[in-house]
Amino acid sequence: MTSTTQSAATDHPADALGAARSVTALIEAEAEAAELAGTMTDPVVDALHEAGLFALMVPREIGGTEADIATCLEVFEMLAWADGSTGWSHMANATAAAMAAVFTGEEAVSEIFADARAGGRMPVIAGMFGPVGSAEAVDDGYVATGRYGFASGSGHATWISAGTLVVRDGEFVAAKDGLPEMRVVFVPRDHVEFLGNWDVMGLQGTGSYDYALSNEHVDAAFTFPLVEAVAHRGGPVYGFGVLGITSAGHAGFALGVAKRALDEVVGIVAGKARLGAAPVRDQQLFQYELGYQDAALRSVRALVFESFAAVEAELGAGREPGEVARQRLRQTTTYATRIAAEVVRFAYTWAGTSALRQPSVLGRCFRDMYAATQHVFVDNNTFTDAGILRLNAAAPPS
Repeated sequence: MTSTTQSAATDHPADALGAARSVTALIEAEAEAAELAGTMTDPVVDALHEAGLFALMVPREIGGTEADIATCLEVFEMLAWADGSTGWSHMANATAAAMAAVFTGEEAVSEIFADARAGGRMPVIAGMFGPVGSAEAVDDGYVATGRYGFASGSGHATWISAGTLVVRDGEFVAAKDGLPEMRVVFVPRDHVEFLGNWDVMGLQGTGSYDYALSNEHVDAAFTFPLVEAVAHRGGPVYGFGVLGITSAGHAGFALGVAKRALDEVVGIVAGKARLGAAPVRDQQLFQYELGYQDAALRSVRALVFESFAAVEAELGAGREPGEVARQRLRQTTTYATRIAAEVVRFAYTWAGTSALRQPSVLGRCFRDMYAATQHVFVDNNTFTDAGILRLNAAAPPS
């Protein structure tokens, strides 16, 4: 790929939607192969590079698109519509690249994004930010050790991230809030031991392999504090922070898979009849439930875009969004995931055995969506946290 092609694909956020649309047919065609391989196929990886989509959330000053949050949501939605595993892998790679590009030191950006700055390919970054490893603090950085799982998109990644708890002399180092400091480190792919272990029910094509670091020295510039991350470059969109950026990925994925499930069941019932009953498309109960689920999905989609737009507006105006507004991103993302799962369940149930036999796009939607509901990021505790904030924000009784 020439630098001209890369630039043309990534200069303007609006182009990202066209770029995503241009690769959906290939993603659909490769979806079954990705499931069988356990990871995104080479043709799709190449197409995403060529379309500039790994650059979606990278700052312009580093050669990225720096798309606004609504564009990011739509791209995540569109790719997940084409195939859940590919959409999930891409959103994991795109969000991780944003964090590496924005929150690490200049030395790290110069090395990790060297090719991209020269007009070449974007690095592809994967890994687990959860602090399940340790990072021994030394004079010039950290020595990281740990075993990790669920490194979505790692099958084609060039850099790997890992979450750690910082220790010094055998004791946890406290962050500003008094809790143990959590720090994310970034290392080249060939410094990581991949352990496989990706045999799952859903999201089979995401390459979410286990991996390990063993006494890996990481310069301080190649790290950032997970909870207290500060954007060192890029525009207001990076004020969403780690949790907000991650929320956009999960929300867009859920919307895309649910939309595809509805599209699939509408096509399936056009010619489906069950013994002794009217054709499914003519049954009043199906028509009612289709209308209901369609309204539910469109409503939660509007809520997603509204919630993210509210925070983006505050950031664009140079104001810090309030705690309630930020928590609503998590609340809305979890709610969107719950609604999407119910939409997919409806579609899968009414499709009958048409979604049971493999290969089946709708069967894949069902497996992928319900695998996604198990992610800790959309845990029910996000509702509890939102409820507590809502209670605390309420005016005291007079």
